[in-house]
Amino acid sequence: MGRISASVDPAHVERFGRHGYFGWFESVDDPEVADALLDAAGTWVRERDMVRLTGPHSYCSTQEFGLLTGGFDSRPAAFQSHNPPYYLDLLSAAGFTPDFRTDTFSYFADRDADQLARLVRRGAAVVDQQGLRVRSLEPARWEREIDLIHDLLSASFATNHDMVPMSRAVLGFQTDEIRPFLDPRLVRFVELDGEPVGFSMLMADANEVLAATHGRAGPGFLIRYPWLKRRVGAALVLLIGVRPEVAGRGIGRVLAGEIARVGLGEVPPYRAVHTTWVHEHNWQSRAYMGLTDASPARSYAIYGKALTP
Repeated sequence: MGRISASVDPAHVERFGRHGYFGWFESVDDPEVADALLDAAGTWVRERDMVRLTGPHSYCSTQEFGLLTGGFDSRPAAFQSHNPPYYLDLLSAAGFTPDFRTDTFSYFADRDADQLARLVRRGAAVVDQQGLRVRSLEPARWEREIDLIHDLLSASFATNHDMVPMSRAVLGFQTDEIRPFLDPRLVRFVELDGEPVGFSMLMADANEVLAATHGRAGPGFLIRYPWLKRRVGAALVLLIGVRPEVAGRGIGRVLAGEIARVGLGEVPPYRAVHTTWVHEHNWQSRAYMGLTDASPARSYAIYGKALTP
């Protein structure tokens, strides 16, 4: 009838206070079932000295999270959770309210070519003006490249109070998991005077592979996988980071242009780009979305509730 997980992320507690997570939430359309699940999660985190229950989260804030609140008729990309609309009523009836909201966006070569081309031109102009070098990930230097991504990510989000810092171990674990879907051409580094100052990481949308198998990854899946992977037409934006000391130099424009190139079909076979979650307070990313007049494809919210002693 339902399921739920409860967890505590020490990094989240250190930055935001004694908040426990609930996640992997599924329930039939019955408030009593949902209440029982959420009460069990609340009890578990309260016993570990937490004072607030938030979610849905996976086991840390860099994995799948959020309750879908809009875009129910669209197909989720990888890492985008999905749920029926009645989940909103279940959480509301249980006393949960939104803590913050996020959106995802989608761009397609056939629909958004003019707007994407504008981003490409803006980025190329900065490369020429600043004398920048843009390169792809080098698979032969995998561990060093992940070290570099971690360094850039940590620096770019050091003062971002909406994000929990990601350890090198967590980043390494997560990138190792998705490595089969990481096309090196989709991971881009921007260098200024020979020093890396920004990066963007995209991956092939793994959900397209699963859709091609009708959700059944049986014994023949590994044999068919190389062929299926070549048919993936969309890429998913995972991470973007720019060193704060080069703020105002247009590095973000360059990365936006590199992402737009993928959406335009300049990196075959991809002809579409989906973003992961863009926080409602992430004004930098939302400014770039504004340049394309894009509307959110899917909207999410993290819900929270104070726990009684």
